[in-house]
Amino acid sequence: RELQEADKRKPFKYDVDGYDIITNAINDLLNQYPGLLEGEQIKFSTLGEESGIAFYPVTGAAISSEKVSVTGKVNQLCNYPFYIVYRTATESANSKIDIKEFLDNLGRWLERQTIKIGSETYKLPGYPVLTDGRTITEIVRQAPAYLDYVSENNVQNWVISFVFRYRNIFYRNK
Repeated sequence: RELQEADKRKPFKYDVDGYDIITNAINDLLNQYPGLLEGEQIKFSTLGEESGIAFYPVTGAAISSEKVSVTGKVNQLCNYPFYIVYRTATESANSKIDIKEFLDNLGRWLERQTIKIGSETYKLPGYPVLTDGRTITEIVRQAPAYLDYVSENNVQNWVISFVFRYRNIFYRNK
């Protein structure tokens, strides 16, 4: 019990230097999604009043575990939670189904599952190479896409959340 109490008091640590590296990698990866229409883009933290697709980080890159060797080699496992919002003013039931399918397919694709869009099948062949000793281990959905909010003028926010997991290996100066 004392160990549990000590863990609760332990402050969260973040991979502050990795924030831009991970954010840029997610941005690039999302905009390679084959389900995007020509000219459509998933933007970072930017939505129009009635439409758009954007991704938002939740907390930045939290270090979930860290091991340090006697030589100063640091091996961190990090989680970067984020969510995607698809905003629309559509009232069509079919459009709502299409939006949910778009987001759920995006989730499957990020998890490197095979997806079907129209008559074509796609699978993300691999994750991008990161810099500074970081490597992506996986991207996982936290839940299926869902309708999160409807405004008075029927603008809707559809949401899906993810955790981007990666390893950060470097040497710490003693």
